[in-house]
Amino acid sequence: MLRYWATGIVFLMAIISTAYAQTPPQLSLPIDCKIGPSCFIQNYADQRKGKGYTDYHCGFLTNDRHTGTDFRLVDHKTMAEGVAVLAAAAGTVSSVRDGMPDVDVRLVGREAVDDRGLGNAVIIDHGGGWRTLYGHMRRSSVAVSKGQKVVSGQKLGLIGLSGLTEFPHVHFEVRFGKRPIDPFVGLMTHTSCAAGKKNLWRPDALAHLAYRPTFLLGAGFSDRPLTRAALQYGLYERSTLPRKSGSLNFGVFIAGLYNGDRYALHLQDANGKTIRTKNGIINRSRAVQFLKLEFKRNTPLPAGRYSARYELYGIRNETQGPIIKIERKIDLR
Repeated sequence: MLRYWATGIVFLMAIISTAYAQTPPQLSLPIDCKIGPSCFIQNYADQRKGKGYTDYHCGFLTNDRHTGTDFRLVDHKTMAEGVAVLAAAAGTVSSVRDGMPDVDVRLVGREAVDDRGLGNAVIIDHGGGWRTLYGHMRRSSVAVSKGQKVVSGQKLGLIGLSGLTEFPHVHFEVRFGKRPIDPFVGLMTHTSCAAGKKNLWRPDALAHLAYRPTFLLGAGFSDRPLTRAALQYGLYERSTLPRKSGSLNFGVFIAGLYNGDRYALHLQDANGKTIRTKNGIINRSRAVQFLKLEFKRNTPLPAGRYSARYELYGIRNETQGPIIKIERKIDLR
């Protein structure tokens, strides 16, 4: 009888131990910025098994086999000002890397950083098999060391552009053992187009993380050919341009495009006359899209205030209609 009682106790303790090990940390926001005006989620964890991708909200703000949540800054100026990366829960720092430069991977090539893809990074052990990872931090900003105890909300460093990335952000990832866990879903199987009932966020944190399926990443004018990289760096954020070249270009960078979406770009002169138009249909869903509209003539353009419009139409939340409508103006002198 004693032997059976002892066996029962061991079995019960194993159940308790397993349940304890699977109790995840409750997560606060891993960044010190206001979601929306100065930072936002660019990519979520990929929920689809195999080829293709979809985020937890059944949208396309992710990449194939992406395992974390990317909190992106609106521009490089905000990165230069400094935005803190915060510990999402209390724990012990288990790994630290610093010293990698902040540089767009398209300039240096994947091969240069592929073995250190997360760039400057911090990993925190929360016990019970749970860890959180913070990647792409700014060089020389890491403020903690291996073995250090941290509390929720403690500064770990600054958001940067190190490692395998094209824009300033922090890659935030949750792991249970070796398994990546989407904090919007948790350990439960994902079965709906919404945050799971067992998601890992604290209620106050989740309240700041409303899902936006589609949004503008940037827009601007130039009198020279446009590039996506220059737009991301904010090089087209000008209020005036010279008119002598006879050229005027406008570009937009959009996140969250759905198959079947329709778009229109319009460029108007100082008298309100349309001088260039581009229309199109999105033929496959994608995380981001860069579009540009170009106008050029051999003589200088008339002086005055020119304008450009971008319009996107589609279906979101079972409602059809305009998704984005923006207008920008520029003075040619």
